[in-house]
Parts: sequence; structure tokens; C-alpha cells
Amino acid sequence: MYFENIKGQEFAKKYMINSIKKGSINHAYMFEGIEGIGKETFADELVKILLDAKYLDNTPDCIRVKPDGNSIKIAQIRNLQSDIVIKPHKKYKIYIIDKSEKMTVEAQNALLKTLEEPPEYAIIILIANNKESLLPTIRSRCEIVKFTPIPFVEIKQYLINQGIDENRANLLVSFSRGSMKKALELAQSNDFYEMKENVQGYIETLMGKNMVNILDIPSKMESYKGDVIVVLDIMINYFRDMMISKENVDKSMIINADKIVFIQNMSKKITYSQVSKIIDIIEDTKIKIKGNCNFNVSIQVMSLNIYEVIK
Repeated sequence: MYFENIKGQEFAKKYMINSIKKGSINHAYMFEGIEGIGKETFADELVKILLDAKYLDNTPDCIRVKPDGNSIKIAQIRNLQSDIVIKPHKKYKIYIIDKSEKMTVEAQNALLKTLEEPPEYAIIILIANNKESLLPTIRSRCEIVKFTPIPFVEIKQYLINQGIDENRANLLVSFSRGSMKKALELAQSNDFYEMKENVQGYIETLMGKNMVNILDIPSKMESYKGDVIVVLDIMINYFRDMMISKENVDKSMIINADKIVFIQNMSKKITYSQVSKIIDIIEDTKIKIKGNCNFNVSIQVMSLNIYEVIK
């Protein structure tokens, strides 16, 4: 059976299997979706099927284009164009362009000419985290196959099968955003658990209601500037756990089960309404930071707004 090793992605599987069976393979595809949900693996499996190859390492009819530094340059696309005129050993010649949104505008415009009139044996697969980062003219000439986040239950079961205990798997899944790759990276990251401990410290500072200490939170969070969204997500999960702790519901829903004593103690100091307002404040801060608002100002405003809620 095709694509047996791919987790989730039932739509993509069904779509491509139907195309293979009907012999209606397109000359250009764009596999789009967040990082770590199997787009690259799916592309590899598709190539193996189309080229009837067990391995791709020594397959001359599969060429992968990757960013050279921070971008895919026009010279790389020129090389592709020089190679694509050489006929394949088998039925197809397939090009996989990884992180295709990193193509420069010049590279995209060069590729456009090939997408408009490809050789009959050529297939170009663009792997993209966000199709909107590519020119509309590129998108319009590709068959777009949308890859969706992997269901949390599948990621959790996979982690458990890898020997990770259920409570830890729940925590990892909650930060995976549906990405198996992200969940596995977090499972192997000591930095993640250190970050989690530091976030607990930020919350203790906020709940301590000492204005001097609260104003120092932005400088303490400075080292996580590149991962601030993850930090804020951890913070949100702590406050959601406090909300659950206050309710008469199944405590197995608590994500930070390893911090249950801390969560219960904090939840006694805050009302349900206050928790709800704090979560809204943090979510709003995430939006501002994603919109390139100043990091220090955003975190300071967030901290002061939370203080106003709990003072």
C-alpha cells in the first residue's frame, strides 16, 4: 500500500493515490503546510513510487534543490534548467525544491519559465511552509496539495510507542502544533524543560505582585527572544491548568501534570475570571510580537496588564 509510513495526511494520500492509479500525474506540485508534518517524507515516498525505486540516494532521476545559505538563488534554478533538458533513465525526472519559499524573486521568475513549458517527463515538487510567500504566478502553475497538522492523538501515541511516558507525551503534544518533528525535537531538548522552569519563575514573579520584580521580567526573558512564542504558549498552558484545577473536572486534562502542586497553589491565589483575562492578555501579546512589535515593550506591557488584573 502507498504512503504507509506517513502519519496522518489522509487527504494528500487519497489525492495522490487516485492520481497515480489514473495515471494523471501533474508536472508541478506544491506541498504546503507547517514545518514537520511530513511533506518532505511524503515527497520522497511519491518519488519512490513514480520511479519504482527502493532508495533515492543513488537515483539520478531525482534531484533535490536546497537553500544555499539563507536562500535558493537564481544560479541554482539555472542549474535545474540545464539539467531538466537531459532525458531521464526511466519514465520521469523529478525535482524536489525544499523550502521553496526561500527562492529569491529572481529565482522564482526563472523557475516560472520552466513551469510554463516543462518537458513531458519532468515533475517539479515545491515544498513550502507557506504558499503565500511565493509569487502568485508560481502558485497558479502548481497543483497545491495542502498538508494539515497531525492529530494530537497520533503524535501522542507515537511518542508513547517511543518509550515516553503519558504525562510527558501530553506536554510535548501540546507544544507540537501538530508537528511530529517539533514534538520529537522537544522530547530531546534539555532547553525546553529549562525554559519551562523559567516560565514558572516568571509566573511566580507576577503572582508575587512586586512591581520592581515585575518590571524586570522583560530583561529575564531576553534570552528567549527568538523563542518568545513558545515561552508565551508555555505560560498560557500554566494558566489554563490553573483554570482546570479550579474546576470540578478530570485532572488528567492538566498539561503540566508534573507541576500539579505549583498549579494548585497558584490557582488558590487567583479567580477564574482573572485567569481568563490573563490568557487573553498573553494571546494579544503573541499577536503583537508576531506583528513585529518591539519585544521589550510588548513583554513589559503584558506584565503590567497582568499585574493590573491580579493586584
